[in-house]
Amino acid sequence: MFPNLNAELGRRKMTIKNLSEVAEINYDSLKNKMNGSTEFKRSEMAAIKSKVFPEYSIDYLFAVEEGEST
Repeated sequence: MFPNLNAELGRRKMTIKNLSEVAEINYDSLKNKMNGSTEFKRSEMAAIKSKVFPEYSIDYLFAVEEGEST
């Protein structure tokens, strides 16, 4: 659902579980958000960006593939 975010997680060898712990987002909620079942809150996006990927923009991290919607 979020190819850039997934790619950056892979580059850092991070799992969704790791991301949930660092960003302080419930694991099950984060899983649902990552697969597109529920939407990210702006505050969650900001937490992921600031705590894990400060060098990237929110727009880059949370871009969706063409043909997908959030």
